[in-house]
Amino acid sequence: MEKLSGHITIAAVGKLKSLQYRFIQDDFLKRLGRYTDVQLVEVKDVVGKGLPDEVAMQKEGQALLKATESASRRIALTSTGRMLDSPELAEFVRNQIGVYGRIAFLIGGPVGLSVEVRQNCQEALSLSRLTFPHEIARLLLLEQLYRAGTIIAGESYHK
Repeated sequence: MEKLSGHITIAAVGKLKSLQYRFIQDDFLKRLGRYTDVQLVEVKDVVGKGLPDEVAMQKEGQALLKATESASRRIALTSTGRMLDSPELAEFVRNQIGVYGRIAFLIGGPVGLSVEVRQNCQEALSLSRLTFPHEIARLLLLEQLYRAGTIIAGESYHK
């Protein structure tokens, strides 16, 4: 089994409130850990706490950037990012880790990612042309990263 020698940080706004979502998240983090060093960092959500959405998004963005300072490459998850299929994502992850070592995926909260975050990311990917709640986007990313690990390792989960 090929194990990726780098590190993946997933930085996301907020904590998952649903027990079922947390169970799925933890399961995929554990599975993904078989293929690479992975860390989930949850930053405080600020939207809906009395600030205008734009100000809240900026504060969340600053926290996401701080949480990913050690990454050599930041990848924003946005609705306008590049779309890849699962084998392409596996190749993308393998290449990014191979070249940069430490990569980070950034997931915004309910109002998305600030301009500052998008400008500080070297890549932008989209999980779909559909719109998902940010909690579901986190689970989709984790599942797809796990799937990428199985593809890289030549295992059969991805079929």
